[in-house]
Amino acid sequence: MTKIEYKKLPYFIKSIDEDLRTVTGIFAVHGNRDEGGDISENGSFEKYLKEGRSRVRFLWCHDGWQPPIASIKEIREVGRDELPPKVLEWAPDATGGVLVTRQYYKDVDLSEWVFKAIQAGDLEEMSYAYEVHKYETEIDEETERRTRILKEVELFDISDVNWGMNPATAGVKGIPGTGMTFTQHSEQVVSTLEVYVARVKDRKSFREEEERTLSDPARERLIKIATEIRAIIEETEPKADQAEVQQVLSDYLRIEQGLAGVPSAN
Repeated sequence: MTKIEYKKLPYFIKSIDEDLRTVTGIFAVHGNRDEGGDISENGSFEKYLKEGRSRVRFLWCHDGWQPPIASIKEIREVGRDELPPKVLEWAPDATGGVLVTRQYYKDVDLSEWVFKAIQAGDLEEMSYAYEVHKYETEIDEETERRTRILKEVELFDISDVNWGMNPATAGVKGIPGTGMTFTQHSEQVVSTLEVYVARVKDRKSFREEEERTLSDPARERLIKIATEIRAIIEETEPKADQAEVQQVLSDYLRIEQGLAGVPSAN
């Protein structure tokens, strides 16, 4: 079961070509411990970039319900020698990273808006969505601080964002129903809930090992939602057709009367 995680980074731009509308920069940095307690190793993206490069998308705020805002021209692992000076200022212990070059679409309103914001320096963060396939956990004996060493990472999307991505931001909050019928929206919500429940069950051992659990506010929201869903289910329970009920009752009375007139076998 896929467990999508998100990581934020400041903008580390290597170059902007205004004529071609391309931006090249670093969206992942290896070797430094980030605020999430992770350290990615050099080459940790390489395997899945080779296998699934064509499926990676460049989005705005991880909005997978909308088309990409730019076309990815290159993604590759780089060593420390190819990191911009700003990366080394931000993470002196960086050992490498992952570079992306994307070309923003022309005559597309959102793409144009984002590209102009980058040019003006008003967009200063990126975020990427990924799944960890292999990792090791290191624990500092003195501080008991846990660090996850990422060894194999599968990338799903890279996004320009106003603020670094986390599961509570508006970019992935909710399931938009625009353009759907009520039935289609209902099916989408139910499918999402099924995937979530399966993921929680599947990740039980993972959560225990990583000492991760739902926060109290998250639990309270889930309990409230579950209560409301139960009420909806009870209110919308199919009612029996009255004509069918009368017919069944009539048939039963007729059979009962017939049975009453049959002589006893004794």
